[in-house]
Amino acid sequence: MKIMKLPEDLDEQNSYKSPDGTLIAEIEINKDYSLAYGEIKGKESNKQHTMIMKELYYIIEGKGIITVNSFEHEIAKGDVIVIPENAVQKITNTGRRKLKFLMIVNPPYDSKKEVMLE
Repeated sequence: MKIMKLPEDLDEQNSYKSPDGTLIAEIEINKDYSLAYGEIKGKESNKQHTMIMKELYYIIEGKGIITVNSFEHEIAKGDVIVIPENAVQKITNTGRRKLKFLMIVNPPYDSKKEVMLE
């Protein structure tokens, strides 16, 4: 058993910027899945991208718009978004505060399997 805490805010010491521009802190990586905490600053977006992995996002705080395969949907605290493999995706933070979310990726996240489209 493991018990972990989510970071309250990300900074250079406890995170990294993913290729799509999301600020990320890895929480758990194993052979089956990865779990990460992500943030997008107010009024900013990550880059449009695609991955061969399936993803599940859980929105912790903030609001925005997620675009998956040209379908746009407003997102807010408490929303769960399931993104199929190979989907074209992008998140835009429409608020002033950080958009904070968890990402579960299956199989585990691998930046070599992520393709930037912009």
